[in-house]
Amino acid sequence: MSSNKRDYYEVLGISKSATQDDIKKAFRKLAMQYHPDRNKAADAEAKFKEINEAYEVLSDDQKRQAYDQYGHAGVDGQSGGFGGGAGGAGFEDIFSQFFRGEGGPRGQNVHFSFNGEEEESPFGDIFSQFFGGGRGDVRKSKDGVERNVEVVLNISFLEHIKGCIKNIKYKYFKSCPHCHGTGGQTPGDVVTCTTCNGNGVVIEERRTPFGTVRQRVSCPHCRGTGKIIRNRCNVCRGAGKIEEVQSLEVSIPGGIEESPLVVKNHGNEVNGSRGDLYVHLRISKSNLFMREGNDIYTKAYIDPLVAIAGGPIQVPTPYGLRGVVIKPQTANGEKITVPDTGINNEGNKKWFNTGKKGNLIVQILYAKPNRYNNIELERIKELAKKNNEEVEEYIRKAEKEINHG
Repeated sequence: MSSNKRDYYEVLGISKSATQDDIKKAFRKLAMQYHPDRNKAADAEAKFKEINEAYEVLSDDQKRQAYDQYGHAGVDGQSGGFGGGAGGAGFEDIFSQFFRGEGGPRGQNVHFSFNGEEEESPFGDIFSQFFGGGRGDVRKSKDGVERNVEVVLNISFLEHIKGCIKNIKYKYFKSCPHCHGTGGQTPGDVVTCTTCNGNGVVIEERRTPFGTVRQRVSCPHCRGTGKIIRNRCNVCRGAGKIEEVQSLEVSIPGGIEESPLVVKNHGNEVNGSRGDLYVHLRISKSNLFMREGNDIYTKAYIDPLVAIAGGPIQVPTPYGLRGVVIKPQTANGEKITVPDTGINNEGNKKWFNTGKKGNLIVQILYAKPNRYNNIELERIKELAKKNNEEVEEYIRKAEKEINHG
């Protein structure tokens, strides 16, 4: 009964003057803390549902106003927990605000693979619920398996610039070959649920101060599948699916941004067809190069005398050392451009809007001068006797300030 419920503000640990931003932050923190896939405490699931219910009410201005005025009686039947309520956001919609709306991966985060080695996602099945939702190209089977699989692949900066071919290994779900996805030991072991007549949902009615609210909820008898399994398949244990490991070569185009690569028809098998594989690239930093658009930036240390006299020097490029000629009197910190030695997108119009080559921008830095013998030093001293206009101007200004200070 509603009288036994805790105050929603108390549930989220916020004051009654909390802003919507405060409410979202509090909900996100608590939902991650008490999600049953992360928190194995006996009361974690109950707390998780309580947190979700409180957020559904307080995040909606109209429901919040009714709650503030009438308490739980004003909103009972409007907050539907995991199933959503009449006119209210469901659990999936709440998390899509946080994750899909803020650049979360498309599709479903079922398995992660780091450097081609399979690892569990740091949040386990949490991502499956956060990024799920039957939206767009993401569809689920009735047993909750999402179509798409996501992997994270680490590559070096130079592999990112030049392109590479990587072998990745990941897990995906396929229909059980023994029961052909039914979950029953024999075809006769799978029968239509009589509670929902195979629909997977039932109509639930709730009485509220505003009238009777009817809502569709998952059938408690068959758990939304529409089927009852009398004897479970001894291969998949009634799941209707098995997990397999797949190795796959993926071609990474040179210069592609960190948005995911989509490999069609290599995701989970759902309702007779396979979803897609999303490969998220994690690019390591380089100690030598930095990218900006299609241009690459680097540094080259040269002897100061070479900078003064001008001449050939060696500069690093992603494709190897390259000889360039600098002009006489090149200043320390001056930048020179080596054309067409940056990102090359000409052959990757599938991934880029324009096939444009970038440049290599090299910053010239003076290294410590070489050690010279006495004869060489005498020659340098002769050259150094020539007045430097910038030095002379500096001395004049310094002398003027000192004498009149």
